[in-house]
Amino acid sequence: MVRRARFFFVLAFRNLTRHRRRTVVTALAMAVGISIYTSMDSILVGFISEIDRNLVDFEIGNAAITAPEYWDERHRYLLDRLVEDPEALLRVLEEAGIPAAPRTTFRGDLIVHYDPFPEDGSVPMVFAGLDPELDSRVFRLREAIVEGRWLESGREEIVLGRWLAEQLGAEVGYPVSVTTRTRDGYRQFLELEVAGIYESPNPYVDRNKVHLPLDVADLYLEMKGAVTSIHLKLPEAIPGTADPAPARRVLEAVGAGPVVALSYADMTEEFTEMMEMEEGFTNLLLFLLAIIAIVGVSNTMLMSVLEREREIGMLRSLGLHNREIRLLFSLEAAGIGVLGAIGGLALGSVFTGLLVTYGVDYSRLMSEIDFAGYRFDSVLYGVWNYGTMVSATVFAVLVAGVVAIFPTRRILKKSVTDCLRHV
Repeated sequence: MVRRARFFFVLAFRNLTRHRRRTVVTALAMAVGISIYTSMDSILVGFISEIDRNLVDFEIGNAAITAPEYWDERHRYLLDRLVEDPEALLRVLEEAGIPAAPRTTFRGDLIVHYDPFPEDGSVPMVFAGLDPELDSRVFRLREAIVEGRWLESGREEIVLGRWLAEQLGAEVGYPVSVTTRTRDGYRQFLELEVAGIYESPNPYVDRNKVHLPLDVADLYLEMKGAVTSIHLKLPEAIPGTADPAPARRVLEAVGAGPVVALSYADMTEEFTEMMEMEEGFTNLLLFLLAIIAIVGVSNTMLMSVLEREREIGMLRSLGLHNREIRLLFSLEAAGIGVLGAIGGLALGSVFTGLLVTYGVDYSRLMSEIDFAGYRFDSVLYGVWNYGTMVSATVFAVLVAGVVAIFPTRRILKKSVTDCLRHV
């Protein structure tokens, strides 16, 4: 049995070398398809991973505690669904070893005046009141400060993103004004000063959010100690898969009031479409790869079968069964798939290596178009996705081997005498 199997493998290899040009052209087409597939998958997975990191590090953490239904209505920035006693929760979370940071998020207008600013104006903005010390345990915004300093509790000041600062002409020390509404709906006016400017890899935060000390926000918004959310950094949490079970256990232990614990998945449902887009695009590339394999291998094997009609008749007359002949041609086609896969992995590894090392620079495009809804930096990097590389290789070999069966069946419908008629 082993000798017979070895015979078929050797014969299949020799048949591939008999038509080198045809084999190389077909394998090259498959290699290009595989390299495109693995490269595009690399950049798409890198895109999703970058979004996960930036959301976790600069916006929402791994999990959060909010009032019921607050998260569904968060884009309205209403102050009527609040965590009323955050201090009690923070104490219990600290005892449980879970870093937590309270935030009060609200909407208002950021107003600047001529001298020292280039001109008068106002811009609607999202504001986030945060505890300067606790916030740094969960988020990385403090590490992103590039000018000035980080916030200090009790000081009427803000930090804002570099992009926004450049648009406004703001510098450290410049005075700004904010108009907003208090918890009870009354208009409020704040006079603040720019303490620092940060530059993060999250364009949404850089362009759309201004941060100020939590106690200042609490005072002027008349929050009476309440906050809109408490964000958590869960131990050993993986972005996109973090489970808020530790936070839920804390809520059960303290018998908290009307609050809920949200997982990362709960807070990022709107990005599910992005995930589905990535999966759909990957499947489309896989389908195109299948088309390349089917058309290329079918054409190659059909030509090979037609040219070797008498050879097939001779093999059958020597006692080879139809299934063995089909196996022979499937091994030949699979050999083409193996060559294409090797070439595709080599070429794809070069492309992926470039994407991982240098990335794709979108800085010029992002400066002209508002990409703030996408949480990725101006340079998008790929990642090494070895699972995709393996699956693409296996897929190419299997498809090539299966496709060879169909042209072979056509010639096997003829009798042995018909195949040898012209010998």
